[in-house]
Amino acid sequence: MSWRPSSAPIDGPIAKLGGQPFWSGEPFWPVSRGSGELMTFIGQFPLPGPGAGMAYLFVSDEDGTFELEGGENLLLVQPDGRVPSFVHGETRPTGPALWRRGTDWFAREPVELYLDLNAPDRTAAAVFERLLVDRDAALKGMVIEEEDDLPDLDCRSYVGGEPLFWQPWTPPEIGDSWRFFFQLDGAEGVGDDAFALNFGGGTGYAFLSEDQREGRFFWDCV
Repeated sequence: MSWRPSSAPIDGPIAKLGGQPFWSGEPFWPVSRGSGELMTFIGQFPLPGPGAGMAYLFVSDEDGTFELEGGENLLLVQPDGRVPSFVHGETRPTGPALWRRGTDWFAREPVELYLDLNAPDRTAAAVFERLLVDRDAALKGMVIEEEDDLPDLDCRSYVGGEPLFWQPWTPPEIGDSWRFFFQLDGAEGVGDDAFALNFGGGTGYAFLSEDQREGRFFWDCV
């Protein structure tokens, strides 16, 4: 998964980060359980399979966004999706959206980015496969040997396949029927970062229910 800036608003049922949602059903903007403030729209992601379904990711500015059902994030599915009972919101089409830092740390500049799916190169694919082996070993309580010659995986943002957790020995408490959808790296929003997204220096993970009508999200870091 990679992203590139758009010179105009992206108004259509396609994958993107930032901007405003292109709704596939009745608008629903979630609010933070802790503060009651509107969550930030992060992006929209077409659902796997045929049809025009879309998942919309929202994250609040409050603590607890790493929790699956803490009321501080929402992966909303439309059309015909279900809003989880732990989230409340408003029927409104627009609201706060993804941003990067401006002239100083506290300045926020809105961003809107196309999302592209790219096949990984052979080196990245090999590193990914090795990290999956390490993940499975950790889940079995086995000792993971460090490999000095293993390159860093620059980007952990992708759709499909298997999730690559930073802390595989503490996987999320989510049922086996939930299917991994995508993962998205966080960023500080400075320098070469296209956006600011606080995942504690880690990565966010999205899951879909078996009927693809409900979503869950959490993030994990080192």
